[in-house]
Amino acid sequence: MIRTILLSFFAAILTTCATTSETNLRSSKQQPPHISKDMALETALKAGIDFGGDTARDVRKLISKRKQWPLAEKMLYQAVQDGIINYDNTQLVNAVMLYISGPVPPQEALFNQLVSSGRPLARQLAWQMASALPGKVMRAAMEREMNRAVLDGDEEDILIPAMAAAAQANRMTSAYSLVRRGLMTKNLEDFAQAMAALNPEQATLDFLDYLALCPPEELRQMTVSSINIFAATVALNHMVKFPPSTTISSIDVLFNYAISRNPGLSDLSMTIVENIADKNPVAIALALSRMPVWTQIAFIEGSRRNMTSTKRVFLGELKRVSAQADVVDELGDIKL
Repeated sequence: MIRTILLSFFAAILTTCATTSETNLRSSKQQPPHISKDMALETALKAGIDFGGDTARDVRKLISKRKQWPLAEKMLYQAVQDGIINYDNTQLVNAVMLYISGPVPPQEALFNQLVSSGRPLARQLAWQMASALPGKVMRAAMEREMNRAVLDGDEEDILIPAMAAAAQANRMTSAYSLVRRGLMTKNLEDFAQAMAALNPEQATLDFLDYLALCPPEELRQMTVSSINIFAATVALNHMVKFPPSTTISSIDVLFNYAISRNPGLSDLSMTIVENIADKNPVAIALALSRMPVWTQIAFIEGSRRNMTSTKRVFLGELKRVSAQADVVDELGDIKL
C-alpha cells in the first residue's frame, strides 16, 4: 500500500523535477517501445527508465509475470547507483520508482549513496525511498545521516519535506527536534504534520510557539506572511484533538486566531478555546482578560454569532474577572 502511494508521489515529483529541456528532449525521441513478452530484461528496464509512465507499468507487469524481480532488483540497484551521475532528472526518478515498486528489502547502502550525493534530487529521492521502505534498517541509516548532518553543521541539507515524511513513516521520534527546526525555519506544513505524528503532546506546545510568530495585525487584516497558512491549519487541527493546558502562558495566542478574518483559522481556534473552556472556564476567562481590550471585544462579538452554553459560562466568568469597563459593558447585553 505504501509503495503504491509512493509511486503516485514520485510521479508528481517527476513532473516537478523534469526541466523544460529534458521534456523537449524526451518528446523528440522515438516512441516508447512495445514491452513484449520475449523482450530481454535489460532492454525492458532501459525502456522503463527512459520513458516511465505506462512503459514502466508494463515493465513491472513483465517482471512479475516472469518472476524476475530478484534479477531485476540487482540490475535496477546498479542502474540507480550509476544514474546518480549519469541520468537526467527524469531517468533518475524513473529508475528509483521502478526499484521500489518491486518486493525489495530496505537497502541501507543505496540510501547512503543517494543521500550523500552532491545532487539535490538524489538526496531527496533517498528520503522518499526511506518513506517507501520503512523499518529498522532504514531508521538506523536515517539516524546516522541526521547525526552526521548535525555534527557537520549541514542541517540545511536535510531540512526538506521528504525528510520529515520519512521520519513520520519510520516513526522516528528521535528526529522530532530536527523536524521542529524544519517548521520554524522552512515554514512548511510537511514538518507540522510530522511533528503531530511523532510527539503529539510536545507538538501542541511547539505549535503555540509557531503560531505566535504571526502578529495579530496580519491575522486581522488577512495579510498573513509570517507563517504558512497550511502549517497553521495543521497545528490548529492538531490542537482540537490535543488542546493545550490552561497553565501555559502562550495559550493567549489562540485568541488572536479566534478573531482572525480567515474563517478557517478562526473557526478552528474558537473550537479549541471552547474545548478548553468546557473543562476550565475560569482559567480561560483569566487568560482572555489579560489580552488587549480590542481583542476581548472582538472575541465577544465573534461569540455572539454562534453562542453556546459553554461560551455563556466562560463569558460570564470573563465579566466577573475583567478589569476593563468597556469589556464589561460589551458583555452587559448578552444573556449569561
